[in-house]
Amino acid sequence: MICWTSFLNRGLFLPLLFGMLLTGCVGKEPGPPPLKVETVAIAAEGAVAKRDALRVNCVVSGGAGGVVYDFRILKETVETTVLHGKDPALRWIPKEPGAYRFKVIATDGAGTVAASEWSDVYRFTSPLDKSSLYAVLPVENLSDRKAPLGEIRDGLIRGLSAAGLRILDDEALEGFMRKHRIRDVGGLSALNGEQIREELGVDGVVISSLETWYESVPPRISLISRIVATGKEPEIVWIDSVGLAGDEAPGLLGLGRINHVGTLLDTAVKKLVASFEVYLAGNFPGFRQAADQQGVRLLNGSAGTADGSLGEIRARHQPRFSYRSPAFAPALEYRVAVIPFLNVNARKHAGRIVALHLVKQLHRYENIRVFEPGRIRDILLHYRMIMQSGPSLAAADVLANEKILGADLILSGQAFDYQDAIGENKVDFSIQAFAGPQREVIWQSRSYAQGDDGVYFFDLGRIPTAHELASLMTRAAVQRLEE
Repeated sequence: MICWTSFLNRGLFLPLLFGMLLTGCVGKEPGPPPLKVETVAIAAEGAVAKRDALRVNCVVSGGAGGVVYDFRILKETVETTVLHGKDPALRWIPKEPGAYRFKVIATDGAGTVAASEWSDVYRFTSPLDKSSLYAVLPVENLSDRKAPLGEIRDGLIRGLSAAGLRILDDEALEGFMRKHRIRDVGGLSALNGEQIREELGVDGVVISSLETWYESVPPRISLISRIVATGKEPEIVWIDSVGLAGDEAPGLLGLGRINHVGTLLDTAVKKLVASFEVYLAGNFPGFRQAADQQGVRLLNGSAGTADGSLGEIRARHQPRFSYRSPAFAPALEYRVAVIPFLNVNARKHAGRIVALHLVKQLHRYENIRVFEPGRIRDILLHYRMIMQSGPSLAAADVLANEKILGADLILSGQAFDYQDAIGENKVDFSIQAFAGPQREVIWQSRSYAQGDDGVYFFDLGRIPTAHELASLMTRAAVQRLEE
């Protein structure tokens, strides 16, 4: 027992008390200073495919334990988390043109939160414009029928030229394709993307795939087109599609029926060109994940696409089965590789058609960067990979390797049925998403439907083309993944 009288008599009480205060024996030990965001520095850092990259660095002080950083951007009143983790720096490349602001929210080990103010506005334009030089590749025929591919390409060139775009002349393009022995016109590899920019000064390559071609009455035509920015890392900047049937809007006494496929082709080209002009104007519709569990928002309204598939999705177009791993965070940014689907008793090229529809739908999400299919094909051929029934672990390891492609997700699946003959619209497919770095399946779904599902009177609600049916079904499936 301490004798306080002895301490007092010897004059030792005050020094002892002072020592206890210094060592924290009296009262609570002073904690660390509160967490505070000191600075958020934003600077340009080079360019990729004519897109400016930004480096955002956050400096904090105080706080207890490790700090986790939440990098957010604001576009058109929609706040989005683009990176969440322990790294205090973000290298960000805008996927779509627009005006963006930046903010960082820091959280320490004790749960204390500190946030910066919103930054100034940073504006980004499209890497392509009407002064860019475009090369229009020959049309890829996925229709499994004879079709006037040269006539279709000429129609695309006329439409793009009428819109004021500069088109590379045929002689230069043909010479380039002969020189580099380019036979696959359905994609653009990284090597060819770099070569066509350096040798011919081409900024964008127009790649079109003919999905459906029927000249008999009533005619049908479906086209999927995309424009890829050239360079060492060719990137899709715009993709859209259109499917038309001569009997989709017959009207009173059939006066609205179209009996000539050339008329449908002209209409299809006009829709695709108009869609790209909307993109160049910075008004192309897209989806963006909102922060704080607010769901997905549609930016720039619902008009402007050639396929017109951004309206309400009916229940009959939803997947009949879907699974998503609870560990998957849809709001983060992902790099996605889509592999052509395996045909299972479906018509020729059905797997490639479904895969292109999936590329189109995924590209419309601003937090998803879909790799150009030509790059995927070139890598798989280089490593002699053959996809029999979805991505193997070996293929996933190759595509996820940062030194090769750096894909976060690898998507594949199976096409069980794809009927686009007159009166026989039917689409049946499954999708599987594989998380490359984690080597596990994070999403699966199965979708099948017919154009006349739920139609009982006067063909009201009938889907006239397999193209439109596939577009609605793939959008519904991707919505399950993202939401």
